[in-house]
Amino acid sequence: MSEQMLEPLPPAGELATPAVLPELVLAHRYLAELKGVAKTIPNEGILISTLALQEAQSHSEIENRITTQNNLYKQKLQPGFSDPTIKEAAH
Repeated sequence: MSEQMLEPLPPAGELATPAVLPELVLAHRYLAELKGVAKTIPNEGILISTLALQEAQSHSEIENRITTQNNLYKQKLQPGFSDPTIKEAAH
């Protein structure tokens, strides 16, 4: 898609429509709940770490490099783990 075909941001029109507002309130509630639960975990950063590893696994599948979350955790915790496919996915 060329740059000329893209619409400028932000989109024209009202974003806070009657259909969007209830969904926004629901999303806000769930984010607040997640924030509260995250505070009970001794290491909150582990949540972010797992999301990044899940994204790395999904992205590697797109590139036809199959790996598991287990192997990605090994690569992260044991840098000497020497599978080049997993090393590439982790980076």
